[in-house]
This record gives sequence, C-alpha cells and structure tokens, in this order.
Amino acid sequence: MEFINIADLKDPSDPQGRSYREINAEKKHGIPIGSLVELESGARAFVVGHTRDCDQAPLYSLAIDPEDCKFSTNCGYGEESLKPTNSVAT
Repeated sequence: MEFINIADLKDPSDPQGRSYREINAEKKHGIPIGSLVELESGARAFVVGHTRDCDQAPLYSLAIDPEDCKFSTNCGYGEESLKPTNSVAT
C-alpha cells in the first residue's frame, strides 16, 4: 500500500516530479515593496510586505499608508488580483 501526503502533492505535469510547494517556493514576488497597486475593486494601496501561503505561493500585504507595517489585516493578495501602477512610494 502506498501512502500519499496530500499536504504536499506532486504536480503530475512537472517533468522533474516536484510538488506544488516546491514549484511555488521557486516563484519570486513580481511587485516590489513600496509599489502602488490597484485591486480588482478599483481601490489603490501600497505593497508593504511579501508573504507566502501554506503552499508557498507568493502573496502581498497592502496598506493605504506606505509607511504602515501593521499589515496583518490586509495580507494575502495574489499577484493576479493586483494591477501595478507606475507609482512607487519614496
């Protein structure tokens, strides 16, 4: 009998036989800290932190004030839900 660890599943399409976690852990955050981004709702916020979810996928923490590092209530945005603008906090 073979046991499967569902917490770390292998990606069947990966030629190297890596797990989804291993693949996600190699992904880099594409939006720098300090960047102004627009959410799908049209609201704008600054990226104040880079985080990861339990599968190691890159996530972003946002705040209205670019100096606000207390972002725990505004974290967990995936890059696909953010549209970077040309503005960066200085």
